[in-house]
Amino acid sequence: MVINLNFAANSMTAGLQLAETVKNSSLLVNIMLFALIAASIVSLAIIAAKFVQYRLAAIETAKFVDVFWKNKELQDVAAKTSGLKKSPVSAVFAAGYAEFKDTKESWEDKGIVIIGGKVDEIAANVDRAMRRETHVRIQLLENGLSFLATTATASPFIGLFGTVYGIMNAFQEIGKTGSATLGSIAPHLSDALVTTAFGLIAAIPASIAFNYFNAKLQKFENEAMNIAADFLNQIKRSNV
Repeated sequence: MVINLNFAANSMTAGLQLAETVKNSSLLVNIMLFALIAASIVSLAIIAAKFVQYRLAAIETAKFVDVFWKNKELQDVAAKTSGLKKSPVSAVFAAGYAEFKDTKESWEDKGIVIIGGKVDEIAANVDRAMRRETHVRIQLLENGLSFLATTATASPFIGLFGTVYGIMNAFQEIGKTGSATLGSIAPHLSDALVTTAFGLIAAIPASIAFNYFNAKLQKFENEAMNIAADFLNQIKRSNV
């Protein structure tokens, strides 16, 4: 209990000191701090939203892949996976199957015999449909990642600029007073350190999250390509 109280007291003291530092900082430093804090908050919100999105996509993709490889008939796969709306891989298959079914039924109604080159034509149509859907699904998964990448890249440089700015002001103060007393340069050095710290606080989570989500995105894309390739092979082998 005593340790908790001490920790709370120390945290409050640190918070007050930080608030005092920000209060005494120049307008330019405050603008940089505001930008870094805003970027950090937005990044955390994106990270939370993308984590939920990717988690649901991974769960449903695993279910879809299991059904796909256990069922030989495409219509069975389509029927059993129609409810997996969060999976990009399932969506790619659904787009391909819809194109396959619509084209086949349309040609059968017209009395067109689906053999030889017609099978290849259907396969080409299905391939285009799945490629389009893959592009759409990848874009949905990529939404927000560019902001994380920008935050991870730009925040350290904003912090570095604040560091240089604070050190320059410290040297200017030394030039004015002719002495390097702690009281004269401490506020400027504080500006330098605070902006550096906030730059890293914004950049590190954004960088880690971007790399994590990018790896997951690549995995989804590869899985969709594998399913699409096997789907097309099934069409060609079965002669529709």
